[in-house]
Amino acid sequence: MKLSPSQITTLKKLISYKGYPEIDLQYEILDHVACKVEVLLDENPNLPLEDAFRKVHGEFGIFGFSDLAESYTKSIERRYRRFFWEEFKTIFKSLRIIYPLAVGYILYWLSTNSSLFGEQVSLPVWGGAFTLIAIIFTIIRYWNTNKNLKNYVSYRSSTNSFGFFNVMLQFNLHSLLYFENPDYTFAFTAQSIFTWFGIIIMLACFISIFLIPRVLNKSVEETKKLQAIYELA
Repeated sequence: MKLSPSQITTLKKLISYKGYPEIDLQYEILDHVACKVEVLLDENPNLPLEDAFRKVHGEFGIFGFSDLAESYTKSIERRYRRFFWEEFKTIFKSLRIIYPLAVGYILYWLSTNSSLFGEQVSLPVWGGAFTLIAIIFTIIRYWNTNKNLKNYVSYRSSTNSFGFFNVMLQFNLHSLLYFENPDYTFAFTAQSIFTWFGIIIMLACFISIFLIPRVLNKSVEETKKLQAIYELA
């Protein structure tokens, strides 16, 4: 028995009531649920759709659709992480490397040739200020997009895939005090190792700022394709 459009709509609502309001996730779960519901209705045409749905939901065990939702979400996160690392490697081979180099030079010049309120400001502090401004700018830029696409896992997962960036950012913020007296030598000492490790993390975090918008744009593009398909469904 093939489900009617109204029955499909009802199933999507029932899936949403189970705690899955994201539109693309609903369709992902629906792919697994609809065929099972059709079988039950073939066996018993008088079975209410809601009862058939409850039986199918019970077949997924005590965790319901959570395994399906987790699998779908993780697959999207992996895809965006892979895209991010591809962009990270590619930037060193393209002319786009000019942007972080130029900004880095400007920040270095500011740290050596300017002062703020009569105080010399170190390069890590200027870098932290630039990072904060970039984050605020990114939030403002994608604010309306976030409101339009927030009900899609495909979009939300792209923003969740930057957990490592948050870790690096926290490391940078906590290391600012330490870099008041850095050890830039190559001596095998704890201070020197920590200094160079911190520099590498800071550089990776700094370059990531220029890549995040590209990943978000990729996410927006793919999510809008899904949106166009599901709005016609």
